[in-house]
Amino acid sequence: MKRKIALALTMAMLGTCLAGCGQVDTDTNASTEAAGTAAAETTESEKEWYGTEDGKTITLHFWGGVQPEYGYDDLCANFNEEYKDKGLQVEYVRYVNDDNGNLQLETYLMGGGDVDLFIGYGGRAKMDKRVDSNLLLDMSGMLNDIGFNLDDELGVANMAEYHYDDGAVYGFPTKYENSRWILINEDMFKEAGLDIPYDGWTYSEFLAAAEKLTHGEGQDKVYGVCWARKQSGNSILNALDAVLGANQIYKNEEGTEVNFDNDVYRAGLNLVKETLDKGYAIPIEDEFSEDLSVANTFLQGKCAIMLGVAQMRLCMDQENYPHDFMTALVPAPVPDDEKYNTEFYRKQIGTTGAGDLLSISANTKYPEASFEFAMWYLKGGMSPLVQGGRIPLWNGVNKDEVLSVLKEKAQGSIDMDSMENYLSLDTTQGVAAIKGHASSEISSAWFEEFDAMCYGKQSADQTVQNMEKRGNELIQTELSSQK
Repeated sequence: MKRKIALALTMAMLGTCLAGCGQVDTDTNASTEAAGTAAAETTESEKEWYGTEDGKTITLHFWGGVQPEYGYDDLCANFNEEYKDKGLQVEYVRYVNDDNGNLQLETYLMGGGDVDLFIGYGGRAKMDKRVDSNLLLDMSGMLNDIGFNLDDELGVANMAEYHYDDGAVYGFPTKYENSRWILINEDMFKEAGLDIPYDGWTYSEFLAAAEKLTHGEGQDKVYGVCWARKQSGNSILNALDAVLGANQIYKNEEGTEVNFDNDVYRAGLNLVKETLDKGYAIPIEDEFSEDLSVANTFLQGKCAIMLGVAQMRLCMDQENYPHDFMTALVPAPVPDDEKYNTEFYRKQIGTTGAGDLLSISANTKYPEASFEFAMWYLKGGMSPLVQGGRIPLWNGVNKDEVLSVLKEKAQGSIDMDSMENYLSLDTTQGVAAIKGHASSEISSAWFEEFDAMCYGKQSADQTVQNMEKRGNELIQTELSSQK
């Protein structure tokens, strides 16, 4: 009883935080006769009525962590227009994707009725917590009924993290984001006489470009590159381990030995260190002390290259982030080794980039309608979200439709040839990394050693040796604790 009262009070207090968009008033006076007629008019491929038996329209509550103006308003409007005669509408509710925001979401999921489906972030770990709390609906039966195989439609590697042993499906990724692509200031490249590396480049080509793009002194200095350690640290790791495929972190399938002490990491760390030592890259300490980001660095013309393709939405948003140059999306460079001189490696095609996990609440009153919206969203309905940098993951999406939205929203801000190149990547060819022991502890140790190198405390060679030694020690510690 106390738990129910506490839950009610929590929900009452949180209720004032909600912001809805795309809501359409339901018609409470619709005739029962009309509903009966509509419900009867079904085909094998499409249901004609999702509303109540007495003719009322139902409204789904769809939660997400992104501001509605980045395409969610348009998405809701499109769905509501398409389904207005089928008794089904959707309302978008934005929650903040932080600890408090996720607590708010889970509180409403427990209560039932206020969340029908939602976009989750944080991967399998966060999903497992919600599965264990019985907050998510198993969609496997509905997917089987329509013959929709997620491995085939989204890519085996993109779904690998979200399979459960009993075959249950509690959510699936909807967004593609290749974290091994980067942002470049196309105008600066052209002014420096450099070609745009649409089809990829090598470490030596990247280094030469960074040198040529660096100029000026003091407050007026323009750097060739910002490694985005502060805003997007994982992008650095992703860029450096790209060509290692499944062995990005671990050497063996059991995940009992790390794979850091090798020529790929050594070459990548030497590249980073050289750009810092020669003044081509913004010092890492400045990134932290000045809280540098794409918004206050790249879009202010303070560097020509920056990691963090997820921030492309800011490059398209001239209203809030005005700037006077064109941004191009290009692959991160690869080591100077002939075996990596193929399209697969140079264009970073092996990258898994699945995100924005769509799940249905176990407590929804409308599971069938929620699943209908989920499929509509996945199979092209989410296209308006490209204006916020969210590229549909489904391999059957209409790329021309996506490009048309981008041309309307990003013309003059994003190089459309580079965007078309990015959209042309086969999202099903990603190679999933081996999952191993002590992964979070290893990640922390990796960045501690990386930062020590960047601050000039050790060489790249010493860094990979330390990463290897510490990583294997952490694995052994975890294995010993499990005995």
